[in-house]
Amino acid sequence: MWSWAEYIADLLVVRLGGLDASRGLGAALHFLVYDLLKIVVLILAISFVMRLVRQALPLEKLRVWLERPGARMFGYPAAALFGALTPFCSCSSVPIFLGFVQARFPIGVAFAFLITSPLVNEIAVALMAVAFGWKLALAYTGAGVALGILGGGALSLLRAERWLVPGATATGDDEEDEAPPSGWRARLVDAADTSLYILRQIAPWLLGALALGAALHGFVPAGFFEKWLAGTGAWSVPLAALAGLPLYVSANATVPLLEAFVAKGVPLGTALAFLLSAVGVSVPELVMLRAVMKPRLLAAFAGVVLVGTTIVGWLFNALS
Repeated sequence: MWSWAEYIADLLVVRLGGLDASRGLGAALHFLVYDLLKIVVLILAISFVMRLVRQALPLEKLRVWLERPGARMFGYPAAALFGALTPFCSCSSVPIFLGFVQARFPIGVAFAFLITSPLVNEIAVALMAVAFGWKLALAYTGAGVALGILGGGALSLLRAERWLVPGATATGDDEEDEAPPSGWRARLVDAADTSLYILRQIAPWLLGALALGAALHGFVPAGFFEKWLAGTGAWSVPLAALAGLPLYVSANATVPLLEAFVAKGVPLGTALAFLLSAVGVSVPELVMLRAVMKPRLLAAFAGVVLVGTTIVGWLFNALS
């Protein structure tokens, strides 16, 4: 699907730039170009579709229904399962999260998606099954979905919506609840304008996040973390979760990394906590989310995910 972005990155960095895309500056620039193209397209496409959905569906009624205490028990699992079915990394999940926020869905439901989406997808589960067996793959899937549901519930109890940046629910309209434009042409133009507005809103944060991710991708030495993650003490798990925070990897990339860590003697749960935090709450993602969240909400979101990944790591260490 993204072969065109890979081709452009290769063309600019390798053929024209003459750099080695496997290490150092070449790897950092290749990562930056590839992910920038991919995420910009995702932001525009997803924001466009979400705006059309908002025009066509009675989202106000759905939002009111989801805010009922009894309905939330269905909203959280639905959002987490939807996240598990979307093959996005943490930064790529942000546009859909913004769509939920702008539709004024319950904040916990939006976070249930944001937490689960980068952690679980069908490719990662299949790779996990091949490498470690279906029991572990299913346990990993259940842990990721449960983390999204419980994390979303925790952030809802904290009333996280009060820590959104003013205007985070805006779509560029002067009136939030104005009637959708009539006619398909007007609706398509409105959706395109909204998607461009969202891209402009988060563009500085997106560039900063990708620059940070590129630097980490290109200049952190291979095996840097393996050297000290092999401890078996209980404190190695939360420390591993914290160590994964600066990284930016997709769930699909975690399986070969997980195999390498376990082969080096790192306990399974410790390695899993490290990689889950890198996938689910990376610093580049937090930089991007700063466009719509106050620092207190960023800290609460990161704290909930890090506590969850630590608990998952302890459980997997105990079971293994």
